[in-house]
Amino acid sequence: MPGDFHQAGFDSVAGSHHPALLFPGPGSEALETSDVRQFDHWIILDGTWRKAAKILHQNPELSALPRFHFANPPASAYAIRKAPGEHRLATAEAVAYLLNVLEPELDTRPIAHAMRTLVDKQLAQIPARLHRHYQ
Repeated sequence: MPGDFHQAGFDSVAGSHHPALLFPGPGSEALETSDVRQFDHWIILDGTWRKAAKILHQNPELSALPRFHFANPPASAYAIRKAPGEHRLATAEAVAYLLNVLEPELDTRPIAHAMRTLVDKQLAQIPARLHRHYQ
């Protein structure tokens, strides 16, 4: 993914649609208690939390978007890397939760299943003596 959102065609999306950013932080609103029906495009930064924060910092266009966070997301199943705080989800988990909020009738269980499979396969590659670090 380009670090410069101009190169990625972001200007055309932002200019002709109603995008919002899903990323916690100052000025973000709780998704679950906000009226988000007017937003037709969601920007979700994928990467480590540090990398995602850097992308946000380097792209003022993103900072200018309406910004949302999860007030009460489910616990993360992603046990490979430690999140820098509570209520932080892996990208796939965040997308599934966002879809559940926006489209409650949509079945997002396949995303959760894929996530569990990914984590299980990654954990299977870790030596048994280190498993306690990933529980």
